[in-house]
Amino acid sequence: MSPRKSLAMVLTAPRRIEPRDLPIPDITDDTALLRIEACGICGSDYEQYEGVLRTPTPVVPGHEPLGIIEAIGDGAARRWGVDLGDRVAVETMLSCRFCSRCLSGRYHLCEKRRIYSYIPLSEKPGLWGAYSEYMFLDPNSIVHKMDPSLPPEIAVIFNPLGAGFRWAVEVPQTKPGDTVLILGPGQRGLASVLACRQAGADTIIVTGLAADAAKLAIAREFGADHTIDVENEDTTERVLRSPMVAEPMSSSTSRRMQSSRSPSRWAMFVPAARSCWPV
Repeated sequence: MSPRKSLAMVLTAPRRIEPRDLPIPDITDDTALLRIEACGICGSDYEQYEGVLRTPTPVVPGHEPLGIIEAIGDGAARRWGVDLGDRVAVETMLSCRFCSRCLSGRYHLCEKRRIYSYIPLSEKPGLWGAYSEYMFLDPNSIVHKMDPSLPPEIAVIFNPLGAGFRWAVEVPQTKPGDTVLILGPGQRGLASVLACRQAGADTIIVTGLAADAAKLAIAREFGADHTIDVENEDTTERVLRSPMVAEPMSSSTSRRMQSSRSPSRWAMFVPAARSCWPV
């Protein structure tokens, strides 16, 4: 029998978060209750905490949840293909499923989309985020069954790994033989290295700051061919005068992407890219 309350961390104002016991709702035919094992921390979590995103409060943050199905309605079990006790990862977006964008497969751009962790307590049942013992699963949730043998701290990185494949392979259509420039060795930048290596990219270049030395080392371990410290190296010269670029590259044989919001990384990206590819 599921408990009647869930301990949750509630963001009540910018930079103010407090523990609360929130009631656990009854589960209907098309909903479920998730017992949280772990939740990834996104860059937007920090921005939400700081008040930059101006999301409504009070609210339970956390939108990269991994957990166990604690209770589920028969309709939800059939639709999602999961059952009581299954481990699942939950996607961030709640789409309507019926607008033109949803029907074309671009559900992440749904005209009526909502986002877990941005829905306030005032919208029942309130357990819309994963900084909690339990989380409510809306009928429009998208869940993915996960290998129960994986340690939670490994399984929970499904979101940045998925972003790496989305941003670095799917969107730019990276294919075997391509040269890829990844700006920033953050978690999604490193995931992009893994994705590009799996996609068969010929050369992978990762840039970072001096403070990123350890992360750049991880990038090389994950398969990056070259890393560049943009604070201490001339990126354009390094790219053009090293074996990493054996011949001029065209837009059809190369891919450019970024995995950082750092202005300093963007400042070096444009001239470096313009030197090698049409921009």
